[in-house]
Amino acid sequence: MRVPVEWLKEFVPSRLAPKVLAERLTMAGLEVIGIHDSPQGPVLDLEVTPNRPDWLSIVGVAREVAALTGQRLKTPAPATRRPAARAPTQALVIRIEDPQGCTQYVGRLLDGITIKPSPDWMQQRLLACGIRPINNVVDITNYVLLELGQPLHAFDADRLADSTILVRRARAGERLTLLDGTAKVLSADILVIADARVPVAVAGVMGGTGSAVTAGTRRVVLESAAFDPVTVRRTARALGATTESSYRFERGIDPAGVEAASVRAAALLAQGAGGQVQAVASVGRRAERPVVISLSLDRMNRWLGTRLGAPDARTALARLGCRVAGDGSRLAVVVPSFRRDLRQEADLYEDVARVIGYERIPSRLPATPPGVPEGGARDYHRLQSLRCLCASLGLTEAITWALLSEQDLDRCGYSLADAVRLANPISQDHAILRPSLCMGLLQSVRQNLTRGVDGVALFELGGVTDTRRLPEQPQRLGIVLSGRWLQDWQGRQASDFYRLKGLLSALTERLCGAPVSAAAADQPWTESGQGAVLRLREDPVGVAGLVARRTAHALDLEHDVWYAELAVDRLLAQRRREVEAHAPSTLPPVKRDLSVVVANSVAYATVVGVLREAGGSLAADVKLIDRYTGKQVPAGHYSLTFSLDYRDPARTLTAEEVDTLHRRIGQALVERCQATLR
Repeated sequence: MRVPVEWLKEFVPSRLAPKVLAERLTMAGLEVIGIHDSPQGPVLDLEVTPNRPDWLSIVGVAREVAALTGQRLKTPAPATRRPAARAPTQALVIRIEDPQGCTQYVGRLLDGITIKPSPDWMQQRLLACGIRPINNVVDITNYVLLELGQPLHAFDADRLADSTILVRRARAGERLTLLDGTAKVLSADILVIADARVPVAVAGVMGGTGSAVTAGTRRVVLESAAFDPVTVRRTARALGATTESSYRFERGIDPAGVEAASVRAAALLAQGAGGQVQAVASVGRRAERPVVISLSLDRMNRWLGTRLGAPDARTALARLGCRVAGDGSRLAVVVPSFRRDLRQEADLYEDVARVIGYERIPSRLPATPPGVPEGGARDYHRLQSLRCLCASLGLTEAITWALLSEQDLDRCGYSLADAVRLANPISQDHAILRPSLCMGLLQSVRQNLTRGVDGVALFELGGVTDTRRLPEQPQRLGIVLSGRWLQDWQGRQASDFYRLKGLLSALTERLCGAPVSAAAADQPWTESGQGAVLRLREDPVGVAGLVARRTAHALDLEHDVWYAELAVDRLLAQRRREVEAHAPSTLPPVKRDLSVVVANSVAYATVVGVLREAGGSLAADVKLIDRYTGKQVPAGHYSLTFSLDYRDPARTLTAEEVDTLHRRIGQALVERCQATLR
């Protein structure tokens, strides 16, 4: 959008230098990407955002300048007067057959037109804005389009069959040659302007040669209408014809400006072409109910970090054309019809900030007040502490896509019933919301291993989509291990289930004060017989296991991949409030070893639980030093050897006391785990 500064000053007498004006506009959100010279003087080249169609006119930009500088806005005199519309006559018949595609159509029939070049000043302004002058009638329609932002079109009235204008959908196969000389075959979804026989223009896009104004034109029908933005956008794309008119209709025009622009253009045609209005026909909805937004000053100040009072907000909004009522901490704001983007309270916050000036809003660090509600800063800090804990255990954080393909879903053993598909995905590779963090982390493992990394240990904190908890996206902690775990002078040690479980136990010990236990249970993504449910104090908190080999092969992963996924809310629910610290004992421990043989059906966690319970507080430290299966152990059994430290913090234990307690622990294992002492 090009705006000659000289033209702009007709509506707001700003004394700002072009560079200063450009900076003020850019800081307010209307970016000036360049300043050019022309015979008319400096021209601002503006980058208008799609949500602000009101800036696509000289008056719209002038309105913004007036708001920023506090000056009074002037408007073209004929555009501020709305004379009483004349009743439709037989000289001009207008019908809207598609009210969804066209909500309002104003037609003016002018007689006595003399076609000639437009005045030099008008031609110079059009050229400065990038529009080629043609003749006085066409130039006036383009001039008003630039001035007020309302597209107009002029038909040769004598070339319209039966002086009739119909706004309808095209009939499949109808043809129309546009003003640019291209012949188009129209489809049934294209909105057209037709006379009593054939289409004469594509609504909101471009007119046809059959009704174009020529040197012999004496009567014109001046069109000013409101067309549906979506319909115009689809039509312009389908025909490959983007014009100044379609560009504005696609973004939405001011419905109150339809009549005003028609009056303004008719006045200019009377001055520059000698035309006199013979008939006026206005069809369709003429007015819309204004949008009223309730504005809370307290909430606005909290969002902006300001201390603005009601007078400040009223003044800023009034400068933008809003009508403001109310006093105190709450205002009722009536939005002007040309501001199609103001629909909620937060929109008003932005506009107040723009008028005041972003640079005048003080900068301060955000404060977290006590009693932050759930889902606020408290949860953020908890997640951050969990990230730090994972990093301290030697894991590296990964951030992966939240959207998967159907193939990714199938590779991890999930079906479409377990996931949510997007209604309008950007691609089929990102069409499904992830039900697990598994696939994203497996992709990260592959990328690392294929680039020469021989050991991968990653974690990710992120939301997943659980079809049972929609629309929530519960947070999950995913941990994945693959390849080398440790390499020293003794050789290479690979990642396995015990490394993974040790990590998980270390994490929950630090976070919740207790280790996790694992019970066999296959998961959709695990190799058969290699999955487990993780429990913390009998509460299921996650799953773990060996990633299925079919999944690994599909991703060209040669090493075993071990994966665990934990429910963050369940972990944080058991987070210990206080960490107990005890001074190390100055008394020496009494060490004993204990070896037992138990059946494979007896879980290791059960053995340790019985051992700790029987040993009580005197069994200060219990370590597993060996697990054995072989010839010396019966089939279906395994042997465990523990090292126990017995200690009393207040005194030195005697050998007799330790022997008695040691025998009691062994007897408890025999009775409760059907163990055999070795």
